[in-house]
Amino acid sequence: MQLTREQFDRVKAYVMREARPLDRQLFRYYFEGGDSDKVARELAAFQNEDGGFGHSLEPDFRLIASSSLATTVGMQYARAIGLPSEHPIVKGAIGYFLNKYDEKKKKWQIVPKEVNNVPHAPWWHFDEGNDFPGEHDSWANPGAEIVAYLYEHRSLVPATFLAEVTENAMQAARTAPLEMEIHDFYCFARLLDVIPDPYRTELFDKLSSSVRVITALGPSEWDDYGAKPLQIAPSPHSPFAPLLEKQIAENLDYEIKQLGEEGYWKPNWSWFGHYEDVWKQAEIEWRGYLTVHMLKVLQNYGRLETSQD
Repeated sequence: MQLTREQFDRVKAYVMREARPLDRQLFRYYFEGGDSDKVARELAAFQNEDGGFGHSLEPDFRLIASSSLATTVGMQYARAIGLPSEHPIVKGAIGYFLNKYDEKKKKWQIVPKEVNNVPHAPWWHFDEGNDFPGEHDSWANPGAEIVAYLYEHRSLVPATFLAEVTENAMQAARTAPLEMEIHDFYCFARLLDVIPDPYRTELFDKLSSSVRVITALGPSEWDDYGAKPLQIAPSPHSPFAPLLEKQIAENLDYEIKQLGEEGYWKPNWSWFGHYEDVWKQAEIEWRGYLTVHMLKVLQNYGRLETSQD
């Protein structure tokens, strides 16, 4: 099954009408030969003077101030367009990660307690008694993903610090259950993209075993929030794609069928009655983000009719 030209044009119209300028420019970069500098300029609007990202870049909390989580999202965009280490956006973000590492606790705090002062999803409500939001108590998220960006831009990072946090990340991977939390998996997977051997082989072995446990394998599970095959392997070049070949083909068909008449894919979560008016705006932002992301996944797997012309 292919996404037809008519469907693609409908998606494009939606993105250009409703998505954030950042995601519009990313669409142009992916599908129209757009300029990465234009994506970078839109991304820079979310970056603060401390080098971290805020301004609701992660739509589920409306925090202007920087957070480690929003800064990892910013670096996902930076990686997508191939920003080099010398780019000011990257330099700022890496500097933020270095400055925000808690030497006493040997970790990064995922969001600051100030998140409680702004509209946010219930799972991001900061529990000051536990010093983390909701039930979140994970080194891997965002730690493993942050280490990925430190490796990717290691020329900006003191070697002794990189060695320390790498060992912390690997220890977190070794002790994680095979049925690990899915966002922990995604963070480890981003680290896998850049970490060298022998760490890479060890991490791949652990994550490959986890894939077989955490992946939702059929359409009856894909309506719920969970790890779909295409989230585990968003490209045929993913190291996990060979483990899920049949399920990926089915998931691609499923996602094409899920495209709404208005031309977008929507989040399969909500804020459950919290800040309902603000959630409406956050949901629109998520639609744009998810739609551009899903189009890229379909392109990766050769499922866009336009990509064959």
